[in-house]
Amino acid sequence: MFQKKVLILTSTASFLAQFNHRNIEILQNMNYEVHVAANFTHYGTLSGKSNQKFIDWLYKKGVVVHDVSIRRGLGNLLDNLNALLKINKLMKQEQFSFVHVHTPIASVLGRVMAFKNRVPVIYTAHGFHFSKTSAKVNWLIFPIEWSLSYITQQLIVINQEDYLFARRHLHAKSIDYQAGVGINFNLVKTTTLAEHIEANKALRDKFNLPDDVRIIVSVGELSARKNHRIVIESLKKIERTDVHYVIAGKGHLLSYLKSLAGELDIESQVHFINYTTAIRRLNLAADVAILPSLREGLSRAGLEAIRDGAYLLGSDIRGIKDYIVNDNVGKTFDPHDSEALAKLLIQTIDEPRHKLNQQSIDNLMIFDRKNIDRQMRAVYKKIGIENAN
Repeated sequence: MFQKKVLILTSTASFLAQFNHRNIEILQNMNYEVHVAANFTHYGTLSGKSNQKFIDWLYKKGVVVHDVSIRRGLGNLLDNLNALLKINKLMKQEQFSFVHVHTPIASVLGRVMAFKNRVPVIYTAHGFHFSKTSAKVNWLIFPIEWSLSYITQQLIVINQEDYLFARRHLHAKSIDYQAGVGINFNLVKTTTLAEHIEANKALRDKFNLPDDVRIIVSVGELSARKNHRIVIESLKKIERTDVHYVIAGKGHLLSYLKSLAGELDIESQVHFINYTTAIRRLNLAADVAILPSLREGLSRAGLEAIRDGAYLLGSDIRGIKDYIVNDNVGKTFDPHDSEALAKLLIQTIDEPRHKLNQQSIDNLMIFDRKNIDRQMRAVYKKIGIENAN
């Protein structure tokens, strides 16, 4: 029996693992044979164990896996050229009904080959590299995005700033807004003070910290974009030895961040967890969560911190201020200003945990995964019908 086929294409396996579990299941429930293509060798921010666990899950679900040599950024030109040829071969062989691309390099390679092979394409832009607050050099990417928009059947953007920009300046056949990739926001209603106390104690025990310390948590890879540096500098400015900063993530700036804490003489107050899947436990332990990024699409880490009951201090940028809807949820700050963040820390670090009011919860339910899945099913159904016609 003939079965329709669809390809999901991303640069790294880690991105595929974080954002596409439910899309795969939605497509399979719509009777598509799902193929995924990503770099499973240089797999990104996952641990090796988590990468293998995800591969096992894909095979268990009957997903067809293709390892392609896409490299982030400009990466290795030869690797990306080989990936382009493999994607082209895949599209010729498999005759996909449509392709869903994510991440900048994968979206370029995938859309070019989809156009060549006359395959409809959906592109989810997880935050354009160019924005009101991005560096001017990032705008060099805009002409590429503008050109490729002419061959994009469906563009999905995940924050309001990108949506308004796309409507004004890009030319995809359809442009839709979705509030991120969706998380289980209903968990906000079940979070208890007892859970916070228990998780906080477990984290203090892990690092042998006294009972009376206050804990700041950040989740995100150790990169310049995630900007953990500004939090370390702010921690020095508040001059409180009872406040500790826990960072969950892996990345090339680990040595630099450790050295910075040492130079500021607060190395005993800064702790690194590396990659972890126990994000909810970490957020439950936090007295305050900080998301200091310089650029985001729509950060899942901040939403999960709010959902898990942590008060969020987040950068005043698109993709974060979208969900810091009022002071009940959190506050925003200039991610370049350590003094401003230090002042917010002084104001909030000793505040007891509180539940979100109903108005805040109602405003934030747009980010719930059931809402996102409903929108995604509609997109897949629409492009399937258009392709059939």
